[in-house]
Amino acid sequence: MEPIVALTGVTKRFGAVTALKDMSFDLFAGEVHVLLGENGAGKSTLVNTLIGSFVPDEGVLTIRGEVVRRHSPANARRAGINVVLQDFSLAPTLSVAENLFLGREPLKAGLVDRAAIFSRAADLLQSLGGTLDPRVEVGTLPRAEQQLVEITKSLVGVPGVLLLDEPTASISESEANRLFGIVERLRGEGWGILYITHRMEEIRRLGDRVTVMRDGMKISTYAVSEVTDEKLVADMVGRDIAGIYPAKSTGVGDELLRLENVTSADGRVADIDLTVHAGEIVGIAGLVGSGKSELARLILGLSDTGSGSYTVAGTTVTRPNPRRMIALGVGFMPEDRRRDALALQRSVEENITLEVVGTRAFSPFGFLRRRALREVAAGLMDRADVRPRTPTAEVGSLSGGNQQKVVLARALTQDRSVFVVAEPTAGVDVGARQQIYAQLRRLCDEGAGVLAVSSDLEEIVGIADRIYVMNGGRIHVELVGSAITNEAVVAGAFGHATAS
Repeated sequence: MEPIVALTGVTKRFGAVTALKDMSFDLFAGEVHVLLGENGAGKSTLVNTLIGSFVPDEGVLTIRGEVVRRHSPANARRAGINVVLQDFSLAPTLSVAENLFLGREPLKAGLVDRAAIFSRAADLLQSLGGTLDPRVEVGTLPRAEQQLVEITKSLVGVPGVLLLDEPTASISESEANRLFGIVERLRGEGWGILYITHRMEEIRRLGDRVTVMRDGMKISTYAVSEVTDEKLVADMVGRDIAGIYPAKSTGVGDELLRLENVTSADGRVADIDLTVHAGEIVGIAGLVGSGKSELARLILGLSDTGSGSYTVAGTTVTRPNPRRMIALGVGFMPEDRRRDALALQRSVEENITLEVVGTRAFSPFGFLRRRALREVAAGLMDRADVRPRTPTAEVGSLSGGNQQKVVLARALTQDRSVFVVAEPTAGVDVGARQQIYAQLRRLCDEGAGVLAVSSDLEEIVGIADRIYVMNGGRIHVELVGSAITNEAVVAGAFGHATAS
């Protein structure tokens, strides 16, 4: 068999930076080929080369055995190379059907056949198990449904290749399972699927082959069934990682946060009692819809509390708001860093110092102390290991892991007793995950407490000293020490008393 698409000896430079170096990669019909590598390894450059956004400086691109001399996004679409990136290419004010056929609308008597558009859109959506109304405006849909629209767009054109970039980074577990079913179905129909992920469990579930990239080069390619997770991680980061998760706490200090009988105004979270002590990471686990994300927002005052009380380092609050909770020493890393935490077009320095720029220490008498702000930002970039060490770099240009480190660095600009972190490593590679976990543990060692909300089962079991498992908007069970196991968390998430 010849591959549907292949790169041979491809090099791509951007000025003095070599993003791809002598890169070779191929994808066959009927396989899922996983692309694995740390942020900045060159994965995005490879994808952009395949879809015609970048022209290689050296090397050869072939599609179905034919050498491609002049590649472009339009040529890629005509050849059946389709891509679903993390930033969707949808027109939010158009309907689902209009998005599916945008630029390739069926005609009747020289006019756009709108009846055919909606009829064919309904058939395509139904073929993927979707229940979307093709007339709904795309901008009103949740992210998982928008992703389904993006994938369905691929079925409108020539079948062949589907490139999926971190497709489960911002969707729920149930939504991810639906996506996996679609991927498996398309593979069975003969599609070649390039799948970019940082999640080992997804590699094991979906992958036929896996290629590891590092520093713009191919390090290795394996059959998934013939390689260990440890080998993949070592290839990816260039060294053995003995343990991704740091050692757990050996003792705790004073109580820093207490919730007593907290119920949200909308009733989605009810009767919450929990504590966080100095020196410990407390996990909040549960299925999508369990209330764990809503709980994090309640603590910061981003959602309204109906009843109950919060005690932060001895001060009791019944109606929290963000300003009050931040003043009491609560730091927050939100679930969606790009939407809720970062000014993507501003510099790293500006993002890190955002919370202190208006304080008297840095703006006495209305005059900005730029040098002092720059020194603070540089010091926190070092501590959080933000790369590159360029304070003036636009934060939107950084990898996901480094963007998350910027959010963490900002939380360190003021004294905090409690850090509430939601999905701390979503879309972050293994190397950066290890660094973020180490930073959270360091905060605990310095006397703070961390409340970590996560949908990643391995993560929450790996980092937490105690875990509250939520079900139906309430805490169903508290797990401590040796009781913290994957099975116990799953059992609690489904409302069972013990793992079966």
